[in-house]
Amino acid sequence: MKLTRKKYIMSYTRQYFGKELNELRYEDIEDFFFDSKDESDKIEFKSYYNLDEGTHREKESGVIRAICGLLNSEGGIIIWGAPIGQIVTGKKEKIFQGSLSPVDKLIEKDSFISRVTDLITPSPKGIKFQHLEKEGDNIYIIEVDQSFYSPHQFRNIYYMRIDGQTRPAPHHYIEALFRKVTFPRLQGYIKINSIKSNGDGCVVNISNIIFNMSKLQNEEDIYYRVIVTIGKFTKLGGGHGGNMIYTSEGHELTNFNAKETLYYNEPLTNSEDVVFNNQELMENNYKCEIFFYFGGKKSPLMTSKYELNLGNPFTKDMNNLFSTIDENQHIYETGENIEITDAERITMIVGR
Repeated sequence: MKLTRKKYIMSYTRQYFGKELNELRYEDIEDFFFDSKDESDKIEFKSYYNLDEGTHREKESGVIRAICGLLNSEGGIIIWGAPIGQIVTGKKEKIFQGSLSPVDKLIEKDSFISRVTDLITPSPKGIKFQHLEKEGDNIYIIEVDQSFYSPHQFRNIYYMRIDGQTRPAPHHYIEALFRKVTFPRLQGYIKINSIKSNGDGCVVNISNIIFNMSKLQNEEDIYYRVIVTIGKFTKLGGGHGGNMIYTSEGHELTNFNAKETLYYNEPLTNSEDVVFNNQELMENNYKCEIFFYFGGKKSPLMTSKYELNLGNPFTKDMNNLFSTIDENQHIYETGENIEITDAERITMIVGR
């Protein structure tokens, strides 16, 4: 069975190259610049033989300055060793195309990351560094996550990415970064624990798990809702006292106060049995969708979605039951609205 998985945060390398950073090859960068490319607020090209920068140390400083700008913006990717930018008539920005301008020095990952953390304050997290080599030529791909600890300075100057360039940030931008509202980062998952036959169908035991990924921010008043399009919760799982509510004729469970405080590295887990009958499975081509909604007092509502294929359910690896996975999306990104009436929800799920 082919598993389709979507991640909450897609890496910038995958967005631009269709691969993760550690999967890139030198030839991927050559192919990328076969057609002309423009810089943007999320990608910057650094050629090594740029006439505007002299010594290797100056060139390296230009890369670190770009890292600082990405940290203070939305994150992104830097290609060090890109083609030399060219001015084209009728275009304000440079274009980058053709032969690469590789770095003539071998740079160790640890020493570069150490230099970045020494020169940027506060010390940044989420800097990834990949070395690509071909016949003695070196290309470096640097992926930068948006920082939760911005604003950052490089040599006492705040930088930002705007209009495809790294520029000193104006006062109002830095003031906004200092005042920005942050919230705990929750991630939620559905796990299949077991499956067994019950004569008229099967019983699938699932867990819904919520993690707080923020080390320094606790979340409060955890809420979650799990919906199955076919099958029914049996109310026999490990619920949390009287907070669990079962509705929509057993297709939905809700916990409005699952945990008062959710700490980092102490996940919240609940397990439930879902009963499927053979007639219902056949009518739905053995497909069941699971919708998992979760949030807290300070964090926005999130959703993880799954499709189960129960056509051949008795497998050693429970993950084989998932045909699609789409995890940890903000509701505002999906455009969903789960605030519908019970009658509307029953019609949507049951089909009548």
